[in-house]
Amino acid sequence: MRRFKPALACTTLTFLLLSFVATPATASEPDEVSEEEITSSQGPSPYVEADTEEEAMRKLDAIEKEHPQGISAQAAYKRYGPTLHPAGFHTRKSAGYKYGGVKPVTVCTKKVTGIKMASQLRVKNGLMWVKAGIEIPQTANDKDLRTGGKYKKKYYTVKFTQTNMKYKCKGTKKHKWSASSIGRLRYQGRTLWARVTSPILSVPCGPH
Repeated sequence: MRRFKPALACTTLTFLLLSFVATPATASEPDEVSEEEITSSQGPSPYVEADTEEEAMRKLDAIEKEHPQGISAQAAYKRYGPTLHPAGFHTRKSAGYKYGGVKPVTVCTKKVTGIKMASQLRVKNGLMWVKAGIEIPQTANDKDLRTGGKYKKKYYTVKFTQTNMKYKCKGTKKHKWSASSIGRLRYQGRTLWARVTSPILSVPCGPH
């Protein structure tokens, strides 16, 4: 398997990245996926360099095949650099538990010039997992790129969390939820990609 280069140090640039107008295409995923596909990539994902999303997905497929039981956050970061971490679906206390979503996190030890994440909820329907709602994208602003923070007790130079997902629940019957998230990161004119799947959780939130 080809070894991928980690992202190294870079200077902070003005975040005027026209290429970030396009959303990472989680919407290109099939409407239905199997349980095996949902459980195959539930750990953190390294960001890998690629010219296109298709090339990036092939590289990430290869990493998952090399680590069928998942890759640890420590190993991913030591070998590849920045990482994308999944987060489980939950309903928001602040919204009276009537709305839910996921909050994937990208962390970097060096400054980068752009981060964008997009997440697509999935709910179990019979034997398959189907899309729920639409894909929700969020782009890091200048403040996000300048602000570091702690994630799992470790400090990172950049920590960006997707926080804008607000899916309205239909009823409170428990359903099994997950989500797919794709991250795209810009560093020294290069584009890096990551992909994660949220852990399966049974949550009192009905799909609509």
